[in-house]
Amino acid sequence: MRRVILKERESEINFEDLTNKSFVGIQWEDGKKCMIIDTAKGYCSIADDHYPNTWNVWYAHTVKEYVKKSLNQGNNTNSQAFVFDNVKELYKWISE
Repeated sequence: MRRVILKERESEINFEDLTNKSFVGIQWEDGKKCMIIDTAKGYCSIADDHYPNTWNVWYAHTVKEYVKKSLNQGNNTNSQAFVFDNVKELYKWISE
């Protein structure tokens, strides 16, 4: 027996397959978006609003650590992480 579905699920990637070269964006449960970037201090993110937060920014040693910390913080039960094939797709997504 097989279940019938009306809409195919989005493609997914296993958390363990993330690398520091992955192009990752986070969509917070309030709808705001950010993209993870590599800096001299470690991995952090830039938000999609007009005033990127530079005061409360936090860093992680790896992309995996940043994603895990992002999705497990506070009451963010509906936040999601997405991986893009290239930086152009990530930029397009964050600008929408």
